[in-house]
Amino acid sequence: MSIGPKQLKRLIRIVDLVKKKKYPTCITICKELSYTTNDIHEQHDLAVGRHTILRDIKLLAETYKCPIRFNVEQQGYELTDPFWDFVYPVYLTETEMMAMQIGRRICENAFPEPLRGSILKTVDFLLNVANPDLLSCSFVKQMHFISAKTGAVDENVFAEVYHAWRGNFLLRILYKDSKDELKEREIEPHALFFRNNTWYIQAFCHYRHEKRSFMIHRIQKAECMEQSFTPDPEIYEHVDFGFVPIKNVVLRFHKSVHDDIFTNPFHENQEIIWDTDDPEYKTVKIPEVAEALLIPRILARQGKIIVVEPAALRRKVIKAAKEVISANKIPRRPSSCSK
Repeated sequence: MSIGPKQLKRLIRIVDLVKKKKYPTCITICKELSYTTNDIHEQHDLAVGRHTILRDIKLLAETYKCPIRFNVEQQGYELTDPFWDFVYPVYLTETEMMAMQIGRRICENAFPEPLRGSILKTVDFLLNVANPDLLSCSFVKQMHFISAKTGAVDENVFAEVYHAWRGNFLLRILYKDSKDELKEREIEPHALFFRNNTWYIQAFCHYRHEKRSFMIHRIQKAECMEQSFTPDPEIYEHVDFGFVPIKNVVLRFHKSVHDDIFTNPFHENQEIIWDTDDPEYKTVKIPEVAEALLIPRILARQGKIIVVEPAALRRKVIKAAKEVISANKIPRRPSSCSK
């Protein structure tokens, strides 16, 4: 059965509303769809009446096997499988298809199983429907993303973590800390994030009664529990990497390392000052940066990044450099003196 882009958008919105809102009714759905008349970015007016919504819900259930039903007790619609994905015919521009392909390549390198396989399968299906020739385009093979993961993520562990995070369920984990000690914890997984080629879960730990970050590759076992929790924006909007921050950092850097500082910034609000008296060195002002990440990066540039402020940071860099020199000194062999 062929459907137009306007009806398709309406079906997508209906599924999204049922997923996000608590038991929406036909009236609720009609009201939400009517808002599109004031959306300057929407090309279609999706406002319809109650009978059209009922026909769309029937189409979703019968044609697309959507597990949607009316919950009599709650007097609203729900999905019996909250993680059901709507695989629908697509109307994509060439730019949209290229964006999906780029995202697919990133997913191949960054996402662990089983999420990686699920995403790749879905993207391939959508692209094949939209334009089968795009899957074999040469530009796709010419894209390379180099990744060096710090730890192998167990497929079964990631599946449980992902399920608990997406469904807002408590998670019981067996965690190996930095001292290789195993600890059992019950946590609320509020945020899932990827940083420096490592997957983390930002959680509230019931044992510590505080916000904690856990490296997923250190989780030895994971079990998604039936008890749910309410996501807290104070936790998922303020990801804590467990690093000591240094504020108001000023660095001088050689022009040869400009590309690295520009493309891999110390902070999203860093300020690079180009107009300086020195043609070789420029200045960057950093509102805040983690000490554990900054000092190794300064040392790695072998004198091409110089600390201006604060003085305490300069002393720490000097101390770290001396320790590197001391650790790498070649032992002097005793000289043999002939009598």
